Amino acid sequence: MAAFRILIIEDDPEHAELIRMGFRRHDEFFLDFAATGEGGLEMIAATAYDLISVDLVLPGIGGLDVLVRIRKLDPDIPVVMVSGHGTTEMAVVAFENRATKYVVKSLESFKSLPYVFENLIQEARFKVNERAMRGQIERSERIHRNIVENALAGIYILQDGAFRLVNPKLGEIFGCSAQSLLGLPFWQLVKPDDMQCVSRLQRDLPSDIPVYESKVQRKDGSCRWIEFRTVPIEYEGKRAILGNLLDITARKELEIGIIQANRELAALDGIMQTSLPSSEDMDKRLADALVHLIAGMGGAEVGGVFLREESGLVLRALQGSVEELIEFIKGMESCLLLGQPCVQKCQAGSKRCWMSAPIISAGDQKGAVVVACADENGAYCLNFLEKAAGRIGHLLNVCGPQKMMLPSVELLAQIKTSSAPG
Repeated sequence: MAAFRILIIEDDPEHAELIRMGFRRHDEFFLDFAATGEGGLEMIAATAYDLISVDLVLPGIGGLDVLVRIRKLDPDIPVVMVSGHGTTEMAVVAFENRATKYVVKSLESFKSLPYVFENLIQEARFKVNERAMRGQIERSERIHRNIVENALAGIYILQDGAFRLVNPKLGEIFGCSAQSLLGLPFWQLVKPDDMQCVSRLQRDLPSDIPVYESKVQRKDGSCRWIEFRTVPIEYEGKRAILGNLLDITARKELEIGIIQANRELAALDGIMQTSLPSSEDMDKRLADALVHLIAGMGGAEVGGVFLREESGLVLRALQGSVEELIEFIKGMESCLLLGQPCVQKCQAGSKRCWMSAPIISAGDQKGAVVVACADENGAYCLNFLEKAAGRIGHLLNVCGPQKMMLPSVELLAQIKTSSAPG
């Protein structure tokens, strides 16, 4: 059982004895007595008490003055005002000066003091603990709020599919204010058609928290790569999802660049392999070179190698749909393909664009390569197409004139380009 130290400030010896008798069967209480207000204040300064009982009428400093001074020293300790005259006016004055309880002296009240004092002490301790816990919670919330608001990662809580809590960084990543995200459904901000989501990164399989990557389209139309983690939580009494999100655009673009560079090097190496001594005819070599070229571009599906003849450019290698190639080449003059590498045209509503690069061999324009690729990869693809066309020119230079397997007359009639005027 907890021990309680009590100070009784009482100038009447008989009343002090009655109070002492009331505590005889309560070993958990340790009582100190003072006969004056001055003496009581000195004892308070020297000893820590759990409760103080003050007689209202004291010689020297009165009980109310003692109460006021105690409150300046300790605003939380229970102080019981004891009076021989139980008037309402005196009780009001005592409570106005922050007395915890007002007790009228009587034999019955003296007997009940142990129970009254214990309840008051327990209540005071509970309030002190509650205030301390509330202070700790507030400090913890301030710390967490500062961490969340200043985090380099976007932090959010999703509940019923909508954002319930977001930090400023999340709004920055998505190109809008954090406040504007609150209440928005997740799929209204990130539509499935705008995402290329990997269900889980292989490198993080041992982790308890799965890691995902996505390419998302922001409200301004620009795209960003994000990496995010989610974990189920309870928020305000309901199930929710806590997530943190990183903008990995710079890293992802470097990774994509490395993948593209490796793919390009492998394709160029494959084209150069076709220049090695072989029993295969030139058409077969050009077809193989075109396969490597298409593989190296990424997203390309249709392409052709045209070589120059007296009647114009004639198709010697084809990859993909001949109908699409015919539609592109129809009515086009040779000089447009034999000029500088360029994007030739994009059909309205199409996500692909056509581009061409001349084939130069021994300083002469021997033909051209045309390819249809994804529109978004245009700049990269054109640069690679120029390199690949140079390797095909090297193939023609190394192999020299060889008999070539001509396409059928009907196909030639359809896919020959017109000669330049003059």
